[in-house]
Amino acid sequence: MDSLIEALTKILEVKTPWLIEKIDVHSPTKTVNVFISFENGSKFSCSQCNKMSKVYDSNYRVWRHLDLCDYRCYLNIKIPRIKCTEHGVKVISHHPFGRQDIHYSFKLEALIMAKAKTVSIRAMSLEIGEPDNNLWRVIHYYIKQGIASIMCDKTTKMGIDEKSYKRGHKYVSIFTDLETGNVIYACEGRDESVFARFYEELFNLCGDPNLIKQISMDMSKSYISGQKEYFPGAEVFFDKFHIKKGINEAVDKVRKQEVVHTESLKKTKYIWLKNKENLTEEQKNKLASFLDESTTNTAKAYKLKTAFDQLWNIQQHAIEPTLNQWLKMTEDLALKPLISFAKTIKN
Repeated sequence: MDSLIEALTKILEVKTPWLIEKIDVHSPTKTVNVFISFENGSKFSCSQCNKMSKVYDSNYRVWRHLDLCDYRCYLNIKIPRIKCTEHGVKVISHHPFGRQDIHYSFKLEALIMAKAKTVSIRAMSLEIGEPDNNLWRVIHYYIKQGIASIMCDKTTKMGIDEKSYKRGHKYVSIFTDLETGNVIYACEGRDESVFARFYEELFNLCGDPNLIKQISMDMSKSYISGQKEYFPGAEVFFDKFHIKKGINEAVDKVRKQEVVHTESLKKTKYIWLKNKENLTEEQKNKLASFLDESTTNTAKAYKLKTAFDQLWNIQQHAIEPTLNQWLKMTEDLALKPLISFAKTIKN
């Protein structure tokens, strides 16, 4: 048993003045109870004045810890009350194993937060055998802690992106400090109002809207409108991903308008949107046939798309004249979805 206590002292990182008194392994219920006490003569700080004081009395409290193999592990910790000469008898405010207001250890809470990024709360509840509402308490606590630590007094470059949830039926807008990579604000929606809400919250985060000099975002009309209204002095950048997404959406709108009266365009959506190298041989042949005929507006829009893609591969000094030439070609072709995309790029 002494060797087991020694091993668990290292595994659980139990350090002076704390020590493991005993370990109770119960095979029928597959549980391990680890009893942790403190050394005789130990002193702890008063929760009000931090003065080191002698122990008055103590009681065991239980925190669930990470499982040990297939056994559920519980830390039974003897929590002392100290007698402060100034404030009387007080329970110590903290110890290295867990928070006082919840029965999960810090290590288990860390696991909960890590899993919350990849699985649903319901799935996690079933996996670790804890109620949903307890898991949400942990998540909400650390989210609030994270929010309270956000400071935007030095934020000058900002990114905004949308994420879908509930199977794509709802959206959340996420604001990021591009220099630190940290999320600084998130709210439901993807319309102009998200900029209004962020503008107000920025003051609470010690930020200044006038200090925002650069914004990276997608080509959403509502985002563009919100930026012009609330951050008019900021320079706007559309990243490559969102620009390619914008022109793909324009090409697909042309196809949708044309497929109504052009039977051959049915079930061809992805040959116009995928990169050529990702097409099957059958899709490549079908695309080549459309481009050879070049009679459909969709094929003409696709040729403009491939011409636009070349902008990523040319030298810096050639970008502006090449882009102007592309804008002129788009204007001449007079396809509304592409003209709308071109206006966004131009502005």
